[in-house]
Amino acid sequence: MVAVTYGTARAAAPAAVNVKPAKQGKSFFARVFDAITRSQMKRAERELARYRHLLPQGFKLSGDGEQKLGGW
Repeated sequence: MVAVTYGTARAAAPAAVNVKPAKQGKSFFARVFDAITRSQMKRAERELARYRHLLPQGFKLSGDGEQKLGGW
């Protein structure tokens, strides 16, 4: 099918001057991916804490409140 218009063509109105573009936030899927990543990291940290007694004696976890593996 073909769409046909009759009559004069109208041009779009010019954009407003001095309008600042809105800040773009993260997309829905980016936020979901970040939430999944945080959840998996917390689960891994819980597992490390659970089996901490099996780690080598010199193994250090970061001490800023949460138990984190190195710089992860």
